[in-house]
Amino acid sequence: MKTQAILEDLNDLYYFVMVAEHGGFSAAARVLDIPKSRLSARVAMLEERLGARLLHRTTRRVTLTELGTRFFAHSQSSIEQALAAQEVVDVASASPGGLVRLSCPALATRLYLAPHLPTFMASYPNVRLVVVTTDRRVDLQGESIDVAIRLYRPDDMEPDLVTKRLGVSRRILVAGRNYEPHTALSHPEDLRQERTLVYGAGDGWQEWTLVNATGQSAMVRHQPVLTCMDSEAVLNATMRGLGIAMLPDAACKAALDRGDVVKVLEGWSTPELVLHLVFPSRRYMLPSVRALVDFLADTLPALT
Repeated sequence: MKTQAILEDLNDLYYFVMVAEHGGFSAAARVLDIPKSRLSARVAMLEERLGARLLHRTTRRVTLTELGTRFFAHSQSSIEQALAAQEVVDVASASPGGLVRLSCPALATRLYLAPHLPTFMASYPNVRLVVVTTDRRVDLQGESIDVAIRLYRPDDMEPDLVTKRLGVSRRILVAGRNYEPHTALSHPEDLRQERTLVYGAGDGWQEWTLVNATGQSAMVRHQPVLTCMDSEAVLNATMRGLGIAMLPDAACKAALDRGDVVKVLEGWSTPELVLHLVFPSRRYMLPSVRALVDFLADTLPALT
């Protein structure tokens, strides 16, 4: 059947497209690195199977027939799709290697990434990893970031990115075990009378928004005695009894376990934030990027 003629050897279709794109057999043969006579014979075999002339041949030039022009338009897109399909297989089967750029907040880098990156690097010795540590929400495509770790509010997702949920995080209130509050603490409003320590930015009044298990919320406006973008510095000040701090639960877990700090107003915390792994697309993902995504997706949920 004529409809099956094109499928007998797709290489001939590819050769025809190359001749059409390069304007003749000589130029196409140089690009393909095959003899001109072989190329001409293969295209002639394609025409014979189709029962149609696709090229006008003279001693000086080769041009497309009217039918050949229409056939070329369809053939070119078919070859592009076939090459894309081949690329999918090649990428999937390639060994992970090359440069991968990962963006991650500073605290998540210290708590989650740092202990486990050596394992990843040992497993994939041909991968070069650049970790961009920043609390700023980076533009993945604009800044050539392959993968990012981000904290989102439930209503703050980015629909144009692929996301993998890793775990949850919230900030809790803690104080040094020897800290003596000015009043009995039974409600967030009582914090207005206390010395407060802030993990964040700013040099004036701050606001803490807290919720409890019943859905009640409270907003506390206060003027901290310490504001710092480094959670460890704030935790150290808290352990020294300098005030009450609101810190990510993961940042103060070890100090809580040791008894260096205690929870204040237990049951109240910030609204939940969700830790996500984000990347621009799954399509044509490089093996090195896929290896990192899979590693982080398997490793980080156990830490949150």
